[in-house]
Amino acid sequence: MTDRCQLNLRLDGRRDLLETIKDVPAAEGLSVNAWVIRTLEIAAANQAIPAPIIQSQAPASNISDIEAVLDDLIDTLRAPKLAGIEERLGKLRA
Repeated sequence: MTDRCQLNLRLDGRRDLLETIKDVPAAEGLSVNAWVIRTLEIAAANQAIPAPIIQSQAPASNISDIEAVLDDLIDTLRAPKLAGIEERLGKLRA
């Protein structure tokens, strides 16, 4: 049996991130869950993020670190999508 873990992420005031988090996985044929897991695995491998220390409550500095990593990942993943949209718009205008 698989050990089920759950992460609830509030994106207060960041509707742009919510839309990106929905659109990018859909464009890649992935569920949001599969995309987030894959993205975090890639980030961990690329940045050699050490295994988290298990605590009853994460310090605020860790939350800021995670937000920064997610923001960077979303920006990185959003750039090719935006470039593709701009390319299609250019073709439509031509």
